[in-house]
Order: sequence, then C-alpha cells, then structure tokens
Amino acid sequence: MSGLFSHAAPEPADGGTVADIRASVRVPADVVDAFSGFTEHLHLWWPGAELSVWGAGSFFDLEGGVFVETSAEDEEAVWAEVTEREDQRDGHRALSLLWRHRPGPFPATAVELSFNSVGGAAPATSVDVVHGGWPREGGPDDLRGRYERFWPLALGRYARFMGGAV
Repeated sequence: MSGLFSHAAPEPADGGTVADIRASVRVPADVVDAFSGFTEHLHLWWPGAELSVWGAGSFFDLEGGVFVETSAEDEEAVWAEVTEREDQRDGHRALSLLWRHRPGPFPATAVELSFNSVGGAAPATSVDVVHGGWPREGGPDDLRGRYERFWPLALGRYARFMGGAV
C-alpha cells in the first residue's frame, strides 16, 4: 500500500541516513609522514576555534585509541574512539573513528580517513575524509551542515601544516 499515492515519498534505501560528507586534500609528504602529521601532531593544526568544547586554547590529541580535547583546566572531552587502524601496507594508511558530537546527545557517526600515495616525481599523499552515518534528522543547529563546512577547513589547516597549498 505504500505506493498507493503517486506523491508518497520513497523509503530511504540506506536505513534512514543521508549522504556522507566527503572532503580531501593533497599534501607534499609520503604516506608515513602524512599519517604521522595527522595522528601524532594533531595539536599543532586542529582548528579548535571552529570545533571545540572549550575553544581555541584547548589541546587536541589522538592517543591510546581516543581523540581527546583537553581544556586549560585539564578537563577532557572525548570526541572519537579509534575503531580500526590500518598502517601495515606501503602506500596506504587508514583510520576509522566512532565520532561523538560535543556537546550533546546527538548519535555517534563514523569518520573514515584514508591516506594514499600519489605517484609523481615528489612524494605526495591524498588524504580523504568520509564522515557518514548521519540520521535523517538534521540534529541540533544542523550539525551535519556544520561538519560539511568544517572538514574542508580542517583539511586545509592540516595541508598548510604539512607544507602544502590549499
């Protein structure tokens, strides 16, 4: 009976989620250095003024399987947990995160990061972010829309940190 009316909205085939957010950047470094710059030096480039619980003075770190923000008063907010880390293959690294939105009770989403070697005379790596698992509801203050603007900004900061142009 669901197809009885011609104007009835089709049921989403993907279980009620909306399109993934995708962003990418190319950095002038080999895959190992690009991955290290992202995971070990996050505190040097993460745009805390744009996505943070406590603001630009926070310290961001990815250590021990969690992506955590620490305030100037040593309060901590866990933004994500590493669900998978792939760093065994030459020319490729990957990181999967269960992303928790701060502040608030919005359901967790999934962030997939991939680092792939780009052929050429000089070492270069393509870094791709896929942020998915968004429910149909827009969430507080269009949370998905904020991340759609945020990821290109964050990757731009990362690229500049790695010596690249955006």
